[in-house]
Amino acid sequence: MMRRRATAKTENPESSVTPLHPEEEENFNQRATFYFSEEQLMQLEVVMLKLRTEQRLKVGKSEIMRAALDFILEDYNQNKQECWLVRRLVGKK
Repeated sequence: MMRRRATAKTENPESSVTPLHPEEEENFNQRATFYFSEEQLMQLEVVMLKLRTEQRLKVGKSEIMRAALDFILEDYNQNKQECWLVRRLVGKK
């Protein structure tokens, strides 16, 4: 059985970042490959399992990563050089 990917739905196509909201119907059809350390992937798995067991959320690793990316992009768009991402990349964790 082949699963079909639906197209992404957004209310404001001019917005550079569309935060995820559980009440909105979101479909994703783009795929990308990124490289992570074994430790990062293990911690992502642990967080996903904790969200499922402790918070009773139906969540997957992709949804966690999309939420994290939304947060980073929103922070960058609002704070530019003072955002968490820039501080992290220049070593000011």
